[in-house]
Amino acid sequence: MEKLELHYYLSDKSHSMDAFVKNKAEAELLKVFKEISELLELDLSFEIEALTEGGIKEFIKILKKKKTKKQIAKILAVVGVIFSGVLTNIISDQFTKNPELEKSQLEESQLNIKKLKRDLEKEDILEEESTLIIENLTVIISNTDKIKFHRSNFYSNLLKENKIEQISTTELDENNNPLSEEKKVSRENFNKFIVHKVKIDSEFIEDVNIEIVSPVLKKGKMKWRGYYDSKPISFNLLDSDFRNSVLNREVSFQNGTSIKCLLEFEKEMDDEGNIKTTKINVFDV
Repeated sequence: MEKLELHYYLSDKSHSMDAFVKNKAEAELLKVFKEISELLELDLSFEIEALTEGGIKEFIKILKKKKTKKQIAKILAVVGVIFSGVLTNIISDQFTKNPELEKSQLEESQLNIKKLKRDLEKEDILEEESTLIIENLTVIISNTDKIKFHRSNFYSNLLKENKIEQISTTELDENNNPLSEEKKVSRENFNKFIVHKVKIDSEFIEDVNIEIVSPVLKKGKMKWRGYYDSKPISFNLLDSDFRNSVLNREVSFQNGTSIKCLLEFEKEMDDEGNIKTTKINVFDV
């Protein structure tokens, strides 16, 4: 078991802060921890200990749910260091705009994480090597979009509380003795962690065949329906020439009619940091 101390430094020697801000911020913090646990393939749970004064301090217990092998215990012993580093080290402030690139980068990151974990589990590893591996793990994990998204929300919420001057994290043992130096982030640096939402690049697929299930035969903004890649889709028909041909009864439809077209999937990032398709558009029929 390990603990992470989260310390809110407040102005005017205050020992209280807005409850909504604190709860919203820490909900995002827990999502950061959960995502890190999944990337590291660790089955962890988290508990909060009672607050102590000094601004506001609280202790987050990091608990393993099941008995673990000796090798896995090594990374559990340093997981608080990784949590702390991801939360306080400014590494990247941009989302990956291309969903396919983000997917490939995530897959590459997962492979690198697995390799670094195996290296960390070696019996004869030196302390210097172990430190370098932990630093590399922290950098890789910090650069994933979900981590950047939830960490950004954490700091965005903290800026809503004017009392907060800085925060810090410290890894502790089970008796609350420090295992590391306190890592601080001042309020003036909160913005460096905040990623302003950007439009995710659309995905375009050429020469697609869509089997038409429900064409739109009158003017309006209604969506067409069809099957693409054996899945039902609703889409906006944005080829004006073809749409006019349909409205003028120059094109007829029957069971099994298909169109060949350019397909666009508009993307955006949802409130959980996942890239979702928001609109499907059809061009060049």
